Amino acid sequence: MRNELLSWFAREGLLLTNVVSPMEDPEHDEIKISVRAPLLALSRSSTDFRECPDPVLFGYPESSLEMMNLDDMNEFVLSWFEQAVEAGMARCFVCNQVLNMGEEKPWDAVFVSHDMYCWLLVHFDCKRYLNRDLKGRHPFEVSAQPPEFFDLRLI
Repeated sequence: MRNELLSWFAREGLLLTNVVSPMEDPEHDEIKISVRAPLLALSRSSTDFRECPDPVLFGYPESSLEMMNLDDMNEFVLSWFEQAVEAGMARCFVCNQVLNMGEEKPWDAVFVSHDMYCWLLVHFDCKRYLNRDLKGRHPFEVSAQPPEFFDLRLI
């Protein structure tokens, strides 16, 4: 992830920090500090977490991050998720059914802002069970893959 995107997440207060002390990891006598930016979840499977795509790498101007706020990032992530749904890669985080774009879009992209920062997809009817399915998940125990590249340019 580019430093500029990490800085943007820091500016927005969206970086999580994990500190491991020598007491917790006796093999190492140093304190380790890890930083994690928000993730994207294509499903609830631990193999379906992605790093947040960088708007600049998807065609946004270099100065776009300076002007973006969280609402802008939410719109960008929603565009990325819509392409993932079109490609048949996305599942509801709760019921694990494959999502589709159809005439009616019975799902929504949700930004989880407690315990972990993560965007995910969920059916409208499944939202009430989302807290149950998020319980026990720790952002530093998930390994995130780079995001797939989709053409997000407006035509």
